[in-house]
Amino acid sequence: MRNNKVDVIVVGAGPAGSMSAGVLARAGVKVLLLEEHKEVGSPCHCAGLVSPRTLTLADVVGQELALRSFSRARVWGPRGSVAWLESDRIQAVAIDRAALDRMLALRAEESGAHLWLGVRAESFERVRGGLQITAVNGKGREKLRTSLVIGADGVHSKVARWFDGRDQGELLPAMKLDVCFDDASTNEIEIFVGNTIAPGWFGWVIPLGNGQARLGLGARGGGLRRRFRTFLELVRDRFGRFEMLEQRGWLIPVRPSKHIAFDHALLVGDAARQAKPSSGGGIYMGMRAGVLAAEAALEALEVGNVGYQTLHRYEQAWLQEEGEELRYNHWLRSIYNRMNDAEIDHLVALCDRPWARTLIRRLGDVDFASRLFKPLHKALETIAPRLLTKLSDRLHSEGSASMEDEFSTLQLDPQSIFKGRLM
Repeated sequence: MRNNKVDVIVVGAGPAGSMSAGVLARAGVKVLLLEEHKEVGSPCHCAGLVSPRTLTLADVVGQELALRSFSRARVWGPRGSVAWLESDRIQAVAIDRAALDRMLALRAEESGAHLWLGVRAESFERVRGGLQITAVNGKGREKLRTSLVIGADGVHSKVARWFDGRDQGELLPAMKLDVCFDDASTNEIEIFVGNTIAPGWFGWVIPLGNGQARLGLGARGGGLRRRFRTFLELVRDRFGRFEMLEQRGWLIPVRPSKHIAFDHALLVGDAARQAKPSSGGGIYMGMRAGVLAAEAALEALEVGNVGYQTLHRYEQAWLQEEGEELRYNHWLRSIYNRMNDAEIDHLVALCDRPWARTLIRRLGDVDFASRLFKPLHKALETIAPRLLTKLSDRLHSEGSASMEDEFSTLQLDPQSIFKGRLM
């Protein structure tokens, strides 16, 4: 297809963009999917760890993308504490992320979307009845006309900058490294926390089998490369020598954009900063947003009004589905960002107590942190109000009193939380 007029142009063939393009194409909409790279899914800027519901949403059959499944992880505190986070069910799956991207793009194409590879959306211009997009490839420029554009072009989204030039929210730098251990001594996800190691975030080891693993680290502030080298030494000391394979850096969005709908435009995925503030995971959120955006676009096209007054229903649907969860995630992350290493170490030790492991095993959910922390929050209101007061104070003051004593004495009866909730 080389027609310069289409109903919808989706910029970016990642999971969010391809989900949107697929839904639109199956509804009979004339849709063009632009991917700036010559191959979908490459380069890969992602840890590649998703929840089982992500694969369900992607309609993955069997284990075609899964490399390894996990129902538990080990957390290492900054001062020696260790906690096992265990679940009654599989919580996370390490996948071939590039293969997921290719699969979703292929499905969109098979549904009728037109996929252009190696084509970058360079500039946008409002014209009568819609938009004109200047697309660039290795041979030159081409003018494209459309009623609606869906920006799925990542954290550096040109669509987002053109429609909403304001600051799009906090981005956290991260690095990852694929390795092959000489003699791997871990079969579970390993998480390293603490301000000395990774201020404001964490480091991770995701074993893939046959000695292969993905290592990664994110951190606030500068000096990420130095911190990453130190982290690699820590991993080497704890789990053995390894051969370094492919290394990449990227930015993790940790605060969603305030505006994701505009006249003739919608934002999805990393372009909309749609990722969990607690872990940075954004594939599931981005794919769900892709579906919601496509549904809003279909409605707008059907009524012949692609202005904000119609498209803002996408914003409403997104906030209704994810808004409360995101607010809770931000509350948790804000507290964590103000904790010192002694408090973080006590928190890790707390998570390894029998009652805490029971709660985590029964209520923990990698996609929905609130399912664990909301009932825990309610319980603390009754039995540990001093701790909640100090947690609240920590949001507003760097000099608030230490929470170590409250952590060390805290005890809960898990059945008091489960009662009336899970039976």
